Amino acid sequence: MTNHSILEPLPEDEWFIESQELRSFVATVREISANTVDDRTQTLGRLEPYFQELLAQQEWLPQKFAQVNPESRMGGGIGQWLLYRAKDRSLSIFSLVIPPGSTTPVHDHLAWGLIGLYKGNQEETVYRRVDNGDAEGHAQLQITEVRRLQTGDIYRLLPPDGDIHAVKTTSQSASVSIHILGNDTGCILRHQFIPESHSVKSFRSGYSNAPCKEEEEKEHALR
Repeated sequence: MTNHSILEPLPEDEWFIESQELRSFVATVREISANTVDDRTQTLGRLEPYFQELLAQQEWLPQKFAQVNPESRMGGGIGQWLLYRAKDRSLSIFSLVIPPGSTTPVHDHLAWGLIGLYKGNQEETVYRRVDNGDAEGHAQLQITEVRRLQTGDIYRLLPPDGDIHAVKTTSQSASVSIHILGNDTGCILRHQFIPESHSVKSFRSGYSNAPCKEEEEKEHALR
């Protein structure tokens, strides 16, 4: 599966929080990803120690970006807060806040990336697609792994491996995970799967704090 949503470049890089820790980390990500563009496994391996350091620091993320969002497009009060995105849309960093007991839809990301648990505990169910994808709106998934995650744990995304999952908060307080993705995840069209009915549909998750220009244009066209 490939990204089937083409996004226009932005005028400039966008920062949604003021944090020297995040700025330093983004610089590291840009340098490492540029030097390992032909080997994303190497990209992720080199980034992990720096990401571990960022997760271990508990002051850089403002409380506003660790809150649930009752109006979330992902449902269940899940907040998806954009922290940074590159002007060419080749990198985004955001926090995902899942209330206690809530579970994300089964979804993919369509890009390389790292996800690290900043606060709380989670259970992640990882799927792989076992059909050939030819039938429109149909998808056959198989569970490949169920992982129990604690604060500080990191996992990789390298499509198609591990790119389809659902995540549930298992702690009594909301879980907060930090996502580093090689695309503008909230604004691209990607896939939401319904394993019970073997179906799949396109969706755009959006961000809780930053509208997607693509969605605004679509809404304007419908008026």
